[in-house]
Amino acid sequence: MRLLAAALLALMTTAACRAGAPASAVGLTSLTLTPAKGARPVAGAEINAAAAGLPPNRTVDLMWETVDGGWVVEDGHRFRGKRFTDSSKVLGRAQVDGAGRLATHFSIPEDFGGMHAVTVVDAGKALAQGAVEVSQTFEVDPSEGPIGTLVELRVTGFGWRTMESTWVVNWDNQEVGYVSATDTRGTAVARFRATGPVGAHEIKVYTGYMGQSYLNHEQAPNAHLPRPRFVFRVTSGVAQAGGYVEPYQPQNVPASEISVAGAGLSITPVQGPVKTHAVLKGNGFPANTSVSLIWGTQVGSRVSGNGFASTEHQLATLTVAADGRLEAPLSIPDDLGGMHTLSIRSGDKTLARTFFAIETSVVSISPTSGPAGTPVTIHLKGVGWTDVDNIYVATYDNAYMGYACGFNSQGDVIINFNAAGSVGTHLIDFYPGIYQGSDKDQQLYRLPQLTYADDHPGNKIPALRFAFDVTPPPRR
Repeated sequence: MRLLAAALLALMTTAACRAGAPASAVGLTSLTLTPAKGARPVAGAEINAAAAGLPPNRTVDLMWETVDGGWVVEDGHRFRGKRFTDSSKVLGRAQVDGAGRLATHFSIPEDFGGMHAVTVVDAGKALAQGAVEVSQTFEVDPSEGPIGTLVELRVTGFGWRTMESTWVVNWDNQEVGYVSATDTRGTAVARFRATGPVGAHEIKVYTGYMGQSYLNHEQAPNAHLPRPRFVFRVTSGVAQAGGYVEPYQPQNVPASEISVAGAGLSITPVQGPVKTHAVLKGNGFPANTSVSLIWGTQVGSRVSGNGFASTEHQLATLTVAADGRLEAPLSIPDDLGGMHTLSIRSGDKTLARTFFAIETSVVSISPTSGPAGTPVTIHLKGVGWTDVDNIYVATYDNAYMGYACGFNSQGDVIINFNAAGSVGTHLIDFYPGIYQGSDKDQQLYRLPQLTYADDHPGNKIPALRFAFDVTPPPRR
């Protein structure tokens, strides 16, 4: 109910708050909030707060009304959109003078953008309330560089409400992907690469809550939101042909599960690509016994109609030493990306279980050069299976090309296409995306998410970067 009430208050007071006029809930004294020195109401900006008619000579709390929450992934694999709950934080304390007047100031926290109520509270009782609409900021860095330069669009103040939560990046009037900051309280960094001939290139950032650019934004219901424009200058120089995976962030690997009192089980490392050389270590197991090492994974498909399920198979038979320890080298199987179980089993009893996260890896791009029309193949391993990691979404020279799915082929993905464009270097970028989820609210499915490193649902997975050199056609 509070979320709905806040939304209604925002709608009723939007125009007033942009003009610096007071806004308050029914029955509360108005708290007037105005940006200091005419600054924009963005994260970090100073806001003056004033009210009259309050109980005199009281020390009061200034409360910032906001929400907590973000993306929801149920059962480790089902994407369920967004979920938020009301929350508040203390901005500071202030003194009401003998005439019942309050005059203070505070800095806007780094938080979700959009409308926020600010409430004066005395010993738990709300006395006055106003609202401030936190605006968005956008910054591009760098502003020039050769083909392949990684460009960062740094944003703050993205909202939690649907219409304020998503922007879209266009490069030379071609859509690259969408920008969100749902899990990061409105602050994130979008990353994409510079491409095209030497010279100036247009970067336009549009609103578009479904992940596509809303072009006639002047006529949109949220026309007051910013749609910034930048210019990037491509300089001489080329990207090296070939492909690579951006560095992986540490994955959220669960703690080991132990069924034998005093036992322990671990694997080192806990994440890596297929064929990673790992070492499994355990202790506290029944001495001089034979145990099975069991690998757990998923098999199936979301599109075949047959569904999917977890499955296990034995990797090895191990012998526990006389002191209850075991140690075994292990080559990680060629399998789906994401989380897998490694279980120590005696008969039908699981003694312990640990976890390993498979990372997506690039096998090859072949060839890496040739004239326009050349057939090109990109081969990947370790693509995942959940709603949030079973696809990669491709762009060609910052234009949407399509997506590739890894579940049905157990993480082994082969993409075939034909090189296109003028002589020179052309970029193919694979971005994490969301395969499917709720049909309600936003439907950001099978689109490139440029804020993948900060705001992708579930474990953060990196982008994959490729370059192909188009050469002159052969002489006849």
